[in-house]
Amino acid sequence: MEVPVWKLVVVISLLVGTISTKAGTGSKESKFVPTHEWQEIQEDQPIPRGLHVRINLTTGKKEVKLLDPEDGGPTDSSLSMVPGEELQDHQVDGASASDPQTVAGMKLEALREALKDIPANTYEEETDGDETVRSRFKSYEQIKQELKDANVELKSDGEIMTDLFARFDQALQHTTGTERQELDVLFEDLEYLAHQIDNALQFIDRGGVEKIIWPSLNRTADTQTRTQALKLLGTVVQNNPKAKVALIERNGGSNLLYALVRSSTTDEISAALYAFGGLVRKFPFAQKKLLTPHGYSVLYGVWEKKVELKVKVKVLQLIADVLVDYQSTIEAGQNDPTTLEQYRSTKLPEGLERTEFCKHAGAFFHQQKAALIPEDNLTDETVKALHACKQLCHDSWSECPLFRHTLLVLRNNLDHRLEEDVELVEYRREIKRSIDELLVDLYGQPKDEL
Repeated sequence: MEVPVWKLVVVISLLVGTISTKAGTGSKESKFVPTHEWQEIQEDQPIPRGLHVRINLTTGKKEVKLLDPEDGGPTDSSLSMVPGEELQDHQVDGASASDPQTVAGMKLEALREALKDIPANTYEEETDGDETVRSRFKSYEQIKQELKDANVELKSDGEIMTDLFARFDQALQHTTGTERQELDVLFEDLEYLAHQIDNALQFIDRGGVEKIIWPSLNRTADTQTRTQALKLLGTVVQNNPKAKVALIERNGGSNLLYALVRSSTTDEISAALYAFGGLVRKFPFAQKKLLTPHGYSVLYGVWEKKVELKVKVKVLQLIADVLVDYQSTIEAGQNDPTTLEQYRSTKLPEGLERTEFCKHAGAFFHQQKAALIPEDNLTDETVKALHACKQLCHDSWSECPLFRHTLLVLRNNLDHRLEEDVELVEYRREIKRSIDELLVDLYGQPKDEL
């Protein structure tokens, strides 16, 4: 059986003291003077014993230099590789590619004989040394026991969730308006776990919706607990199709609509919108069941509640997101027939028109004119949402003077405040450009007067 060529090339490093001098016998060239720098030598050029020899795989030439002290003396390997082509594609000068029985000009049989004289490396097992090393480190069982003694246990996410479930019911029963630290910690830990899709599904499979979410939402006098439960539910369904299906099967959509109707605080409505939006976005089946005349009336009703403007803007953003998703899916025409049919079955544009969305959105926009003026971020978010709905609402808004008036007021106020804050100049210009584009789309070029 032939020895692979690349292995034999590496072995040459151990025989360099003998091979290098034999290769140079009979050369008529001048005496070679080695230095500590690599020097290229010709084939068959005689060189002194004990030099460091290598083959440059880029040029295919031999190079030599004096051994450096750090090289470890003449007994160390003195053949090294330098960057170049793959070894199997390289042919050393003097060796024929058609002659597989030679390597670097030396017959394979001669190399095999030379290898017999190389002593093998032997290692004696030092049992005492191994025991000494082992004694310096703790075993896994020792570490686990020490953590247990210190009341610190190694647990999987599933084990942690089981423990949280076991503690929740008692914590819920003993929670009051002033004593709720334990319950707050439980909600925080569950929400952290639910950010992972697998954990969210495990939460549902373990009955988390029935054991934790619904009991919390039924606490009529405990707004904070209801808010935390809605945030947890929103985290469970975010970007998690299987969790969305499971929640619909558990009548979760209807319960969320009821939560929106009942809620009266900014935090609770915001949490309810977070959960409701997470459920209906990119899920046409939920849209078909929930975005009905009743569902739209609940959403429009948030615009009439006495809550912060940022929450009301979220309603407009949610409807805009669902509409953009619908339009992009239908217009692209590249989705599979089943997906297209699911989106078409929602009849989203017809539902928005039937419930007079454009009229309600326009009235909300005009009513919040004064509140939007100092709020650059909310103005930006509102205008972007209006842009998303302009195709559906073009006829309604283009004929509404109050809608145009509101756009001009916001635009002119941005213009007046443009230089108030150097850091906000570009951002305000961007919002102003967005308003100008909407004005052009609806009314043509904007006029200066209000």
